[in-house]
Amino acid sequence: MAGLDKIIERIAQDSAAKCDGIIFDAQSEASKIKDAAAQMAENDKAATIEAANKEAKALVDMAESGAELEGKKLLLATRVEIIDKAIDVASRKLGSMPDDEYFAALYALVKKYAQSGEGTMLLSERDLGRLPKDFEKKINADLGADSKLVVSKDPANISDGFILVYGDIEINCSFEALIEDSRDAIKDELNSIIFA
Repeated sequence: MAGLDKIIERIAQDSAAKCDGIIFDAQSEASKIKDAAAQMAENDKAATIEAANKEAKALVDMAESGAELEGKKLLLATRVEIIDKAIDVASRKLGSMPDDEYFAALYALVKKYAQSGEGTMLLSERDLGRLPKDFEKKINADLGADSKLVVSKDPANISDGFILVYGDIEINCSFEALIEDSRDAIKDELNSIIFA
């Protein structure tokens, strides 16, 4: 029986050695799988961080672009407001000029806007009350021989300036209308003066 015991012992030793080899191979394979999984996780982590950084940069760029656009809009709105206020102040100053300067301005406007033929000049009630005595004579003296204006005794519904009437044609030369007609050109000029 001693031989049988030796055979059994030998089988047990071979079996234990084979089991140890299988366990070693399994542990080795498990270690490789664990290392590969760790590497994959590291790669995924790096890719996730890179994607998050790109997304964050895109959001920051978009926010900066939006803020820059809003800043430009605000600057433009402020410029427009300043220019509009400057035009309003100039308009008020035109209407409140001393009488001699005011009527000198009207003489200049009549020369520019009078048409040939006979027409009527309408003034505001305020202007009719402070009209120089020789106003009608003076404006007609500066017009050509084929032009004549008669100052109406009826006031026009304007605050300053005048309206010229030639039959069915009306030429509104109130300061408000003249400024409104030239508003874009005035804005361009003020913009170049103020913000140059």
